[in-house]
Amino acid sequence: MKIIKLFPVLIFIPVLASCNLTVHDGEDQEPVPEEIPAIEEENSLYTDETETGIYIFETNETRYLNRNGYTAWTTKDINEADSFEPITVSVMKQSGRSEAGFGIVFCAQEIEGKPFLITVLINTDGLYTVGKVVDGVFSHLNKGWQGSYNINRGYGIRNVINVSYDDDKKYFLLMINGNETTVFTVSEDFTFKNSRSGFVTVIANNEDFPRKPVKVTFEKTGQ
Repeated sequence: MKIIKLFPVLIFIPVLASCNLTVHDGEDQEPVPEEIPAIEEENSLYTDETETGIYIFETNETRYLNRNGYTAWTTKDINEADSFEPITVSVMKQSGRSEAGFGIVFCAQEIEGKPFLITVLINTDGLYTVGKVVDGVFSHLNKGWQGSYNINRGYGIRNVINVSYDDDKKYFLLMINGNETTVFTVSEDFTFKNSRSGFVTVIANNEDFPRKPVKVTFEKTGQ
């Protein structure tokens, strides 16, 4: 069953929680305005139109526009091993606000009865962020949005996001387009086995709906 949930990924928000994280690559950026998307659930925005494993997120429905915006995620895969199974996804945004993020979610599960997941977002302006969502509340894990030369900027441009886990050093490694970008840890006592992974897309509160849709393509490309 396809499950899609919308959670309050803060497109641009101050740090709400901390973790041990080392940034390996960045650029100077202008301060980014703060936005707080709304919490909601949805069911049908990611489609595998060609049945090839290439998923397309697309909507221009004005009902998603309010002062807070929306963030939609879907899980497509299950981590069946006791260890973390590396994730590699090719993403490409064709239209929508440039600052609104898109990317992957992983380690989705319940911890002490509360929904939990980790997410990596990039945008077409060359920024990325790593965060977690606990019981519907998003918090950055890397001091907010960071610039990276590793990200290919612009619309219709592919970026490959890879996340792996170092069992000895106990941290996640994020690579973008084959380049090490950052490492990070999460304090929660989560498990890898039977956790879920998938995709995520932000709908900004100032999208040009219905004239211009938000459209993002996702393809899981293996390890």
